[in-house]
Amino acid sequence: MRILLTNDDGVNSPGIKTLFDVLTDLHQVTVVAPAKPQNATSHSLTLRSPLKAKKIKKDIISVSGTPTDCVILAVYSLLDNLPDILLSGINSGPNLGDDVTYSGTVGAAIEGAIIGIPSVSLSFYEKENPDFRAAREFVLKLIEKVEKNKEFFTDMLLNVNIPNSPRGVRITKLGRREYENVVEKKRMGYLIGGERKELIEAGTDFGACKKGYISITPLRTDLTYYETIETLKSWKF
Repeated sequence: MRILLTNDDGVNSPGIKTLFDVLTDLHQVTVVAPAKPQNATSHSLTLRSPLKAKKIKKDIISVSGTPTDCVILAVYSLLDNLPDILLSGINSGPNLGDDVTYSGTVGAAIEGAIIGIPSVSLSFYEKENPDFRAAREFVLKLIEKVEKNKEFFTDMLLNVNIPNSPRGVRITKLGRREYENVVEKKRMGYLIGGERKELIEAGTDFGACKKGYISITPLRTDLTYYETIETLKSWKF
């Protein structure tokens, strides 16, 4: 299979190197990833500055832009054929709940899904000392499942979070996260960040990872809230 790898941690991150090493002997793998970290860039594009692509070595290219830029350049300029699968990650740290809307890792997978490529975003639940061995074993199984179920990937993508020493896999919904002290005033200006509190609920990605399970959450690229359409029509503007 032709597999495109990208991320938001940068072309030299351990996570993307793990994916490349485990897949390159079995598949035709190309890395097109940001030259430097692009965390929290979501699905953003670079529109007013020229992008530069640099070949690091065979099948590894860095791009001076966002993860979404990388996918677009790969598909429409750098690759000869459309990839069979796009993998974004493995991110250093989780992408759970509401945070998927900020994530450049998820943003790249969204772009892949919009283009029509079966796409998966992958993240480590533990940012410190992630379990690369468990990730390698799971990714090989995941690739096989995706390849056999390509027709399932219509207007959707999978968001995956991998804890250390996983006990198994859970299919989940997005959880919620609360933030405290979101904006902090400093001498040099304002900092956005704050402390994060996970809301552990049954059936959510937070709940699965907290209990030691790999979380797989299907996400839709179609954001339409269909159930409200008829109600909105009744407003009679």
